[in-house]
Amino acid sequence: MMRRVNTSLTPWEESVASRSTQMHRLAAQLETITGVAVEAIYDERDRRWGLHYSNGPTGGSMRAHLTKLATKAGLDAALCSLHRIVQDDALALQAVRYLRTTPAEDPYTYTANLSWAIEEAARTTDHPDRPLDEREAVLAARLLAAEDRYTSPQLLAERLLRSEGGLAALLADDLQQVRPGDRLWAAEYLSDRYADGAHRAAWQRHLQPMPAREALAAAAADPEATPAARVAALTLTPLVRADLEAELAVLDGRELDLIIAVRADSTAWSTVGAALHLTKQGAAQRASRLVGRTTSTSR
Repeated sequence: MMRRVNTSLTPWEESVASRSTQMHRLAAQLETITGVAVEAIYDERDRRWGLHYSNGPTGGSMRAHLTKLATKAGLDAALCSLHRIVQDDALALQAVRYLRTTPAEDPYTYTANLSWAIEEAARTTDHPDRPLDEREAVLAARLLAAEDRYTSPQLLAERLLRSEGGLAALLADDLQQVRPGDRLWAAEYLSDRYADGAHRAAWQRHLQPMPAREALAAAAADPEATPAARVAALTLTPLVRADLEAELAVLDGRELDLIIAVRADSTAWSTVGAALHLTKQGAAQRASRLVGRTTSTSR
């Protein structure tokens, strides 16, 4: 708190009190620059000013801002300490981000160090409470709400990682809301229902949906597919078709290149036809069609 200068103060106390205005001004300037609340507090025991804030920039980033402002004001930034508190909302967000982005080859090898990894991510991230997207924000909020009694976000993340449903359990209710045309919902719904093996681990622990083509095939082969599964599969059909058409276009180009190369070797059309299980006339006609298709595709 600010201290008023009066005749009972020693010269040293008067110096500290006069610096109070400058420190609170620095705190206000840092708030403007960083967008987080900064409080200037004087420590009577250490006889030093401290700037306290939650989440926000890392200590290094805040120190850089402080040094620039203090130098401009003629103050020694080294005389001021920084105190950053990472709140649970930031830890929950970093936990979700860590679980989503960590490689899925062996998801259990790092659970013993999960708390440390989450805390380190928060420590080294500017504004660790700011989500990258709406999905991340929703997942973090649900992670915090996963327990009635207080449990650290790190412990919740570890429990989630070890649980049968994994991180995907936070989306269980959302996936039941049928959204025709929403490809993300379709891929995630089908992954939740059909993914197995490595795809299951990637989905449950990192929310990585199984490939659309495999999801579509799984739904088509399921005689007990739910109405939602059929809608989801239908939603993915245009995406799978587009992928197949792109692959076919590449194959057309390679086939035409091979035909041209074989003909350049003075090979007869009859040989080209035999290779393609066509007559020599059929091979020539196919080459002509491939020229038309590849030309059209390249436009």
